[in-house]
Amino acid sequence: MSSEATVDRSRPPRPETPRELELPPVERFRLSSGVRVWVLERPRLPEVSVRLAIDAGAASEAADRSGVAELTGRLLTEGADGRSAMEVAEWLDRLGAGFSAGVTYDAAVVSMHLLEDTLEESLDFLRAVVRDPAFEPDEVERIRDERLDEIERDRDEPDTVAEETLIASVYGSHPYGRPSDGLKPTVEALDADAVRSFHRRRYGADGAALAVCGDVDARRVRRLLEERFGDWGRGEGAEDPPETPDRPVAAGDTVLVDRPGSAQSEIRIGGVGAPRSTADYFPLRVMNAVLGGLFNSRVNMNLREEKGWTYGARTLFRHRRGAGPFVASAAVETGVTADALREMEEEMRGMSERPPEGDELELAKNNLTLSLPRKFETPSQVSRRMITQLLYGLEEDYWERYRERVEAVTRDQVAEVAERYLDPDRMVRVAVSDASEVREDLEELGQLELRD
Repeated sequence: MSSEATVDRSRPPRPETPRELELPPVERFRLSSGVRVWVLERPRLPEVSVRLAIDAGAASEAADRSGVAELTGRLLTEGADGRSAMEVAEWLDRLGAGFSAGVTYDAAVVSMHLLEDTLEESLDFLRAVVRDPAFEPDEVERIRDERLDEIERDRDEPDTVAEETLIASVYGSHPYGRPSDGLKPTVEALDADAVRSFHRRRYGADGAALAVCGDVDARRVRRLLEERFGDWGRGEGAEDPPETPDRPVAAGDTVLVDRPGSAQSEIRIGGVGAPRSTADYFPLRVMNAVLGGLFNSRVNMNLREEKGWTYGARTLFRHRRGAGPFVASAAVETGVTADALREMEEEMRGMSERPPEGDELELAKNNLTLSLPRKFETPSQVSRRMITQLLYGLEEDYWERYRERVEAVTRDQVAEVAERYLDPDRMVRVAVSDASEVREDLEELGQLELRD
């Protein structure tokens, strides 16, 4: 009782000083083939996370084979190393390991999560599916048809239509102007020969990187990886990000995709953003958090809390090896479509005219930094961040210095990057809505292109 009497419950407790992020040392080396490897030993639990990034992303596809990178990734476990798709599935089941393959514009990333006592055979499995997949014609046809069914379903999703319309309007024939998983006409034309050709050209040691975290010994990992990937062929290797061509839709214009009877509108505003390597990265992170990256961001508080037009509005920069897009998005009531676009543009202009300071700026920084240690709790989380460093050439102490770099961002820096990247007059608007309800209002914003 006496100890409770000393507590002043009229005031909230003062927060403790945030802990610095401290990571164990990482072993870094290259295999004989040139594959870069990072290993972080974490012996507390008998689990291991392995991630292999390969320079086989969608940006490396030919335009007439859009979707081949995604299809190749999906087919890796559909037969490999002389085993059928069923036998590969049984092999993985016997290992008790998790496996996934994801394809972005920048890379194909193959991941495994396993118990330490299955490490050797799990790496055998990884080698088999990455280096010796079967690509049997019937399996290629089956997985391709599944992808085509997804494309058909996506045509009924207004948010997907809005996203694909926006990137095509901003980037045109540039690889970023196509969905990373392909378009219907090009996916329909893909066959086993196309997949084998892509795998032969892109799946190689050049540009490849491996991250391993968990209950392992780095010297043993090096030996096991050398045995399985030390003689891996080079492939075509990494390429410079492609230049951005002239956009097919003029900056400042609006594209309206007619969806008769739609009860709401999917709206987008977007343009060319910045690559992951930009020196503006940390000011952009802070600026975007204030603009539309948090629940209490300016865009969301305006459209959701003040106007009541949407369940949520957000903005983001999709940083890639090349300059990926900046996108502002929301689903709003049909009758306020043009007004919502205006409000979003005003908030974008306001970032340079009224840059954040005080509590608003501190809240954005805290959101980016205080949760950072929680992103390094599991081997899978750690390997994901190591592979990000490897993919984008980030410094070895990048995560340890992340917090100080965010906290160093100033009000003036936010204003500078906002002026540089957030000019709505250099962007394109998109609305997927009932044209009979919104066309007249959207025409007041400027040039309008109507599409079915």
